[in-house]
Amino acid sequence: MSSLRAVRTTVAVATACALLAMPAVAQSSKAAAGAAAPRTGDESTRQARAPGSEGIAAVVNDEVVSVSDVNARIRMALLNAGAAANPETTKRLMPQVMRLLIDERLQMQEAKRQGVTVSASEIDDAVKRIAEQNRMNGQQLQEMLKRQNVPYSTLKDQIRALLAWQKVMQRRIRQEVVVGEDEVDAAMERLKANIGKPEYLVAEIFLAVDSPDQDDEVRRNAERLVEEVKRGGNFAALARQFSQSAGAASGGDLGWVRSGELSPEVDKALSGMRGGQLSSPVRTATGYHIMLVRGQRPFGSSGGETPMPVARPAAPRPQPRPDVAKATVNMKQIILPIESKEQAKSVKEQAEKLRKSIKSCSDFQARARETGMPESGDMGTMRVKDMAPGLQNLALGIPLGQASPVLMSPAAAVILIVCKRDMPMIQPPPEAQPAPPPPPAPTPIQEAKLPGRDEIERELISERAELLSRRYLRDLRRTAFIETRL
Repeated sequence: MSSLRAVRTTVAVATACALLAMPAVAQSSKAAAGAAAPRTGDESTRQARAPGSEGIAAVVNDEVVSVSDVNARIRMALLNAGAAANPETTKRLMPQVMRLLIDERLQMQEAKRQGVTVSASEIDDAVKRIAEQNRMNGQQLQEMLKRQNVPYSTLKDQIRALLAWQKVMQRRIRQEVVVGEDEVDAAMERLKANIGKPEYLVAEIFLAVDSPDQDDEVRRNAERLVEEVKRGGNFAALARQFSQSAGAASGGDLGWVRSGELSPEVDKALSGMRGGQLSSPVRTATGYHIMLVRGQRPFGSSGGETPMPVARPAAPRPQPRPDVAKATVNMKQIILPIESKEQAKSVKEQAEKLRKSIKSCSDFQARARETGMPESGDMGTMRVKDMAPGLQNLALGIPLGQASPVLMSPAAAVILIVCKRDMPMIQPPPEAQPAPPPPPAPTPIQEAKLPGRDEIERELISERAELLSRRYLRDLRRTAFIETRL
């Protein structure tokens, strides 16, 4: 039971995609949970296409998820989490985004089956709230999305699915969730018995495991999210995008929890954590939990809260660099002499045409012989350190087997090619991981009142609604035709 967890009901889901990582974006990523689809496409089609390309990323019953849908949602996830847009981050987010889009298709299909609709005014109201949360109006929000190459329809589609699922779940909750007076009495007795025991202010990202064959993939997705947070990603924004718990709408916030309220595995992990600390993925019977402890205090008191961490750019990691002193290259050259100043332009044009016709080192050698210049041809193996600085950069940077740009001098036009390169790398010295910043001082602890019967009843209903929602969506996945092609 989660009596003081403040688990948010689905009424709050309209804020799930609030763009709260705005400052981080100026400097520079619900799905997760490893979508192990019942049927997968050929392995050759699993590589993500370039942003903006069309194609089918997944088939969900009789509907498709396009590649452009996936790319747009990845960009919005990056915007939300304040993460840098690069191939590595995109690869880490791809499985979570795919799962999110597949789930949304299932939710919208179920809403349609039940006759549930979401009006344009409801979507507009939700967008307005999101804009207000970010201190802007609707037009400014649209312009910001456009600058980040995120279609406005992407945000509206996510809101539509969230609101539709909220309405579906409200019907089920009214029909199936009932809390008796005796259950409230028992919860109040447990609260009184826990006075003085430790409790933790917790936020979580939860990734469900619907079947045993999903376990490895979900675990990898959870590890990717942990790495994203450690790199500076915003925990609350990632929870809003990818967590599958009801608390996702409030950034994964579970409120204050005590030993015995959560699963034994999570309890054990929390018992060894302190304020500001992030857990590794914790496996329970239902999936993987990533826990962030924001504070600790004795139950029955108030205060002790640590503010949620904000997004911050990850410190650049030292990269290996070429050891110029030991690097060698095998180069060839083509020299086209310039007899007079008037010839310079025509010789350059001739060299450009020649360069474009060269496809390989053997090609280059043949063209060099055709010039009839004795200086053209193989230059042998050369030490990079003996070259002029400008030529060093070319020798180390030009792709193997690709002709260089035409180099002009008053006497000749020169084309170079590197056919072999031996370039030892200087590895950066091992560095200790930087210590996380100390958590802010907690609010002084004060005595607080225990929740009343109405609050406990609401939280019991919220807890059961969350479990019902997970099971409902799990059953939809199990009975659906799902084929992924990325």
